Amino acid sequence: MRTFIICAIFCVLQYIPTLHAQEIELQVNVDLKNISFDNRIDIQNLRQDIINYVNNQRYSETDWDKPKVPVDIGITITSRGPNNTYSGILTIMSYTVLEDGSKSILMRAMDKQWTFEYAPGNMMSFQANRFNALSSPIDYYLLLSIGMFLDTFTELDGTSFYEKAKVICRAGAGANVTGYPTTPDPSVPSKLGLATEASDLLYEEFRRLIFSYHFDGLEAVSKDKSQGLPLLATIIEQMAQFKKSKVTMRSQFMESFFNSKFQELADIFKGYSDTGVFTNLSQLDPANSTVYQAAQENR
Repeated sequence: MRTFIICAIFCVLQYIPTLHAQEIELQVNVDLKNISFDNRIDIQNLRQDIINYVNNQRYSETDWDKPKVPVDIGITITSRGPNNTYSGILTIMSYTVLEDGSKSILMRAMDKQWTFEYAPGNMMSFQANRFNALSSPIDYYLLLSIGMFLDTFTELDGTSFYEKAKVICRAGAGANVTGYPTTPDPSVPSKLGLATEASDLLYEEFRRLIFSYHFDGLEAVSKDKSQGLPLLATIIEQMAQFKKSKVTMRSQFMESFFNSKFQELADIFKGYSDTGVFTNLSQLDPANSTVYQAAQENR
């Protein structure tokens, strides 16, 4: 199991101290096609500045002894305003790593209305209590990515990172930034709502099932699909029971999980003989019920 990977990496780290530094394996793509060539000059180094910022950043207080968290950041600049302000779309995809080295997606997120200031040589630093329109949204998503990653290795291990993400949300609310409410509203998705649910005692049972989904279910499927599918189907059934018995209103945390996992689930269970798993998936994730229906029909 993944314990072997962690132990092997830990042994290597004993002799290579520089590997202790950072948690993220980062890929960044910046798309400038929507602005004129003249307006691209001052922002052409944004990609490298973000890479340098994250690669020199530490989000945990302890030495990192696990595989790095794969995160893909996409930035599409849509316009430039006065005083070096830019508007754009921020997309984030983060993953966990299985024993065989393959990746499984954990989070798929998008900020469609993102405005920030940027000038060549811009200096960024991580200060959770001080909101920065450029770096704070990135820090928020990286903290969630680390928390979700840790939850797939050890039950409930990501809590402290969800708490740090909430600090950023409160700083945004204090600065009256659009999209950062002072209190979470289940009917209106927000960064604070997602981080709050992720760290809420109510969802600890669901987080344990997320751990089991990855550590037990996906690992079993990767070794022997015929043996692993019934185990994974049982975990999905337990998730459905959790939602039915414990969740009385819209859950942004559960929506985020299935918004990231629906294609993976459809691919894994495509043509599976026990139709109950598709019923459970549609109940858990009604937004993607047509995808599960197609998988049930082996399409």
